[in-house]
Amino acid sequence: MYELYDRDGKFICYRMTKRIKNDLGEYDVLTARSKKSEKECRKIMDDKIRDYYIQKEEQKHKGVFPDMLFKDFAENWYELNVKNADCSQVNKDNYKNYVYTHIIPYFANYKLCEIHEDDCQRFLNRYVGKSKAMVSKLRMTLRRIMRKAKKQKLIPDNPAEDIILPKVTQGQRRPITDEERAMILETAEAHYAGAMVLTMLYCGLRPIEVRNLKWADIDFTNDLLTVTKSKTAAGTGRKLPIPPQLKTSLIEHKLKGQNDEYVFVRYKNHKLPLDENAFYHAWHNFRREMDIANGATVYRNQITESTLAPDLEPYLLRHTFCTDCQAAGVPLNVAKEFMGHSDISVTAKIYTHMVDEVFEQNRKRLAEYANQKGQKAINE
Repeated sequence: MYELYDRDGKFICYRMTKRIKNDLGEYDVLTARSKKSEKECRKIMDDKIRDYYIQKEEQKHKGVFPDMLFKDFAENWYELNVKNADCSQVNKDNYKNYVYTHIIPYFANYKLCEIHEDDCQRFLNRYVGKSKAMVSKLRMTLRRIMRKAKKQKLIPDNPAEDIILPKVTQGQRRPITDEERAMILETAEAHYAGAMVLTMLYCGLRPIEVRNLKWADIDFTNDLLTVTKSKTAAGTGRKLPIPPQLKTSLIEHKLKGQNDEYVFVRYKNHKLPLDENAFYHAWHNFRREMDIANGATVYRNQITESTLAPDLEPYLLRHTFCTDCQAAGVPLNVAKEFMGHSDISVTAKIYTHMVDEVFEQNRKRLAEYANQKGQKAINE
């Protein structure tokens, strides 16, 4: 604050300046004048500072469509940026699942410009205890959607940029226990999805592989199953032996005549093959029946106290197939082909999970070898 005078020394006004650093790192200068008093000059400056920040905030929101729903923008993002992108169909299906099954349902009633960081964090916090891979991909997808909205100047900032992962699990795979195997085999005898579950158990198929399995892929004469559609190039085209237990189940399933092309179809519409939702509906129904048969507590048709392990999911059947290969003495390089792995190190990681049966087999082999070497040394 200072006073201005003319050349003759006559008082002109009180004058005050304020330098404010803007978003570009430069300084904007505000000036206030008053002929009456310093107090009025300060008031004028306060008003100018307030108007300055209001104007800057309005500039940030310039171009925002206040009535645009997040749902509409997210659907448009998927159609333009993912649906026809140069990436695998598996990635496209994953994005579609993240967007339409998880993200859009949560933000369905939100306007795009009204979503804040706390909203995004609350969405992610719903997946506490889920696998780290899944939650990370959900966060990545939401960030990408919001980044596009910011780039198009529809929102001033990306509210999902700094959200953090909640407490998640590392998603360690394990083989099923002998008790779980017994329950699965018993339930499979009468359940409509029994043949599907046994195919995953005895052939180690991925969910997407079992969903796309056709009768033309099964050779009952030579007991071979061919995977014609997989998530990876290494998995596509591989051939797997069909054990007698599975062959019997598949023949019985075929005699039902549900669909002449696809092996496994939707429960309520046999004309359509399984999609991801139908697959998991069948699995959860199978799991429910197994749980009830094992003594789960049910109240008003809802399981209130489960008897099954929380991590009993379809991929455990594939992991079990790999450990069964190990227990049966299948060489690592052959198991790699059976599993459809592109890198043998992936198979090796599962083979290093030493099961008791394998340990005992190799313990006996070492003992026999040591005995033979000992006897040979004595005889010599």
